Amino acid sequence: MTAPKRSQAARERLLDTAERLFAEAGIEGASLRQIAALSGQANNSVVQYHFGDKAGLLREIIERRVAGFEPRRRLLLEDAGQRGRLRDIRTLLEILFLPIAELTDDRGRHVYARFMMHFMSSFRYQAKIEHPGWAPDSAATKAALLVAQNLPFLPPAELQKRINWVGGMFFNALLERDNAAEYEEQEPEGLFLNALFSMMTAAISVPPIVRKMPPSQAR
Repeated sequence: MTAPKRSQAARERLLDTAERLFAEAGIEGASLRQIAALSGQANNSVVQYHFGDKAGLLREIIERRVAGFEPRRRLLLEDAGQRGRLRDIRTLLEILFLPIAELTDDRGRHVYARFMMHFMSSFRYQAKIEHPGWAPDSAATKAALLVAQNLPFLPPAELQKRINWVGGMFFNALLERDNAAEYEEQEPEGLFLNALFSMMTAAISVPPIVRKMPPSQAR
């Protein structure tokens, strides 16, 4: 194996190990030294060499997965267009989230979803750490823009907040199912996803509550 191929293979092992360790121990509970050791690297600074720091490593984990989801999202978007479903909120949410549900490890567990729960719950608010986002011409961006077009009563900030909320609902439901599967038989996956996407659609689509000001403040 040539040096560039060995370097790329080492990067992939580091990303796989980091994603799994962050999912299991939490992002704050896993050190870069641990990731290097579990990846079979003798150099304790190998993560810094490839990614700079923990923020750079987190960004690379997400960017790699976003790129991996893109072909599936494009197929779902094309299929939705052919079926005339580009105004259907549930269909658009499936374009965004279904590829994540389909990504499992060899035990059928959603490691990336567990990682994202840790990321979304706290780490994305810290300095230098943010979701890298979707490319402007990506299927994910196109689906999100279609959601916005079909929910025109939601201001952009409110829509973004709701997407984050239903994302949290989605990730948490996957992890609850993973955890419960160790102790009891689960309903068929199709039924589970049908119920989950129905709830997500209802949550993101409800009109905002208009709060009336008390008479004393309305003057």
